[in-house]
Parts: sequence; C-alpha cells; structure tokens
Amino acid sequence: MSHDSAMPDGQASDTGSVLVVHDDQRNVRLMESILRSSGYQVLKAYNGEDALQVVENDSPDLLLLDVMMPKMSGFELCQRLKGRYQTRLLPIIMVTALNALEDKVQALEYGADDFLSKPINKVELLAKVRSVLRVKGLQDELERKKSEIEAANLELVRMQGFKESMMQMVVHDLKNPLASIMGNIQLIQMQNVEMMSPARLGELLQRTQESGRQLMRMILNILQIGKLEERKMPLRLEPVPLHKVVQENVDEMMGLSARDGILLENRVSPDLPAPRADRELVSRVVANLLNNAFKHTPSGGQVIVDAQRDGARITLTVSDTGEGIPEELQPRIFEKFVAGDSDAGRRMLFDSGLGLTFCRLAVDCHGGRIWLRSKPGEGTTVFISLLLEGPADAKPGSTSAGATAA
Repeated sequence: MSHDSAMPDGQASDTGSVLVVHDDQRNVRLMESILRSSGYQVLKAYNGEDALQVVENDSPDLLLLDVMMPKMSGFELCQRLKGRYQTRLLPIIMVTALNALEDKVQALEYGADDFLSKPINKVELLAKVRSVLRVKGLQDELERKKSEIEAANLELVRMQGFKESMMQMVVHDLKNPLASIMGNIQLIQMQNVEMMSPARLGELLQRTQESGRQLMRMILNILQIGKLEERKMPLRLEPVPLHKVVQENVDEMMGLSARDGILLENRVSPDLPAPRADRELVSRVVANLLNNAFKHTPSGGQVIVDAQRDGARITLTVSDTGEGIPEELQPRIFEKFVAGDSDAGRRMLFDSGLGLTFCRLAVDCHGGRIWLRSKPGEGTTVFISLLLEGPADAKPGSTSAGATAA
C-alpha cells in the first residue's frame, strides 16, 4: 500500500487529520505542505484502493479527494465511503479541474461536502478544510449525544424492569415472616390455650417471636439502606463490647438453634478490646449475618462467631458449615438485590439481597472492611474488620474503606 503520515518535527496536531488522495505526487506534496504548515496531520494515498485501506486503519477526519484517478475515480470512492454506515459522516472535499455544473451536481449526489478547484489556492484550501471540520465536529458531538441518550434510555428501561422485579421480591420476602406470625396466632386461637401444653404454647410463641424479629430486621434494612448509601445516618460512637453484643444475638437464636439442630457458639473473648463504633449498627450486622448463616446451614451443622485483634483493628468472623455461595456470585454478594438459587430445595440464597448490603454499608460507615471466603458445599466465613479507634471522621460520611474481597 502506498501511503504514509507526516507532521512537522516536534509539533503535535490538535486540528485533525486529513487524508489527501491524488494520483499526482506533485499535487499531493503541495497540499501536504499547506496543511502541515497549519498544524494538520496529513495522510497520503495515491489511488482509491489505498485510500480505503487508510480510512479503515487510521480513521482520518477529512478527505481531500481528486476526481480524476485511474482504476477507481473520486466519484466512485466517494460513493463507496458515503454508502457505508461507519464512514457515512466522513467529510469529503472533491478536488477537481472540472468546471461543468453537471460534474459538481453528480459529486453532490454521491455525497461530497464541498469542492476545491485546481490550481490549488492556499487560502481557499485552508478555509474550506476548517469549515468542513467544524461541521464534522458538530456532527460528532450530535452522534455522541445520541449514543449517550440511547444508552441512558436503555438503562432507564432496564432499571424500571429491575425495580419492578425487586419490588416483587421484597414484598415476597416480607410476606414470609408475616404469614408465619399470622399462622402461629391462628393456631393458638383455634386451640384451647388452657388445654395446650406449655411446651407447645412456648414453641408457637417462640416461632412467632422469631418471625417478628426477622420482619423487623428486614424493614429496618429497607428503611436504613438509603440513609447509609447517602451517608446521612449519624453514628452514635461508643466502646462496643463485642462479646456482649454477640452473646445478645446468640441468645436470641438459641431457640432456632435447638429446633434446627445447629450448634451455635460465641467464641469472642470477653477480654477483647472494645472498638469504638455504633453499637446498634454493629449488633444488627451480627444479627443479619447469623440469620443468613442459619438459613443455609443444615441440621447437624454449626455456626461460630469469633474475633481477633489485628494491630489497630478488630476482625470479627461469622463462620458456618452450610451450602456455601456459588463462585460467580461471590464478587457481587454485598451489592444490592444480588440473589441466587440454593441447591437445597431451590431456595433463594439471600432473600431480597438487602441484608448483606446493609452489612457492607454499615461497616463502610465505620471506615471498616467486610469480605468473605466461601466454597460451595463447605460453608462460608464472613470477615468484618473495624478500627479500634473508630472512623477518622465521626460525622455522617466518615472515611470508608469499602468492601474488599479476599
């Protein structure tokens, strides 16, 4: 192929690139000299086939195209370029010695943007190149805006469908504990309480209480995720005794532990230093993680909470021997509304996907980190790292390290 590019030494062009297509090297050198002196990058081709290759490889901003060339005329090349979607907006100035009106009309019909008559006049050449490139810049901007609008429209359509499906999922998740509460109350109403054994009555009340806690936890997650995302939730910082906070949540789960045959253990040492944090948020993070672990740990399994000091941080872990998390979901597990099917009974793995999102946002607001390790069939461990001294900024919007996968 016979083409090259040329620029003045040490000079960078910011005015665009021009492809000069002409079979006469003297005319090419003349136009190249004029254009280079004005800062344009110049590409050259000496026939139509070479020009097509240069357009394909280098995407020039403008063509100066001679009408009379062997093999493929300028008219034919113009028609081919304007007929392709990718190059339909590429501006073309026809360079011609022809003065006949019908020739110019024909060039316009093929899509030429302007004409330049031989012999070449420097002032006219530069004026027409600037004018055509200015129009091309506006066309490029319109194309870019069009693409942005189309992409935004597609995103709006996607988000609307996403919103509707997520609303159905959230409503479905809220209905489950509510149905359990109503069912247990109905059982108590249908039976003679005086004739009911204390053990049976206690079991129904315990299940009702567990469902009530689950319902309240889900409602609080929904209400507070927005505030946490916008950093509008104030943190009430105080030393948080992790052993005590964990034990409170473990005690609430003991009935479920006994009923489902899952060993639940608090191994957090009472002597562990207390990180400076919002006690209520930390407690709810632990509750969400325990609830998620129990849902996916079979009878005979175990859920263990532990914590260790790591320099200026405390790392809390919640481990289970459950079904684990599919590998493809792990990088996105703390995102909002991420859910998947469980192998056991095709249950949803994470309800509406808000519990773990709440955990991530709550930890983020403390300048902490949250991540997990999981292997399908072998269980999951969630890690929470909190600064002992608390977040650097106690106000909403405090420094956040974000969620990090390990």
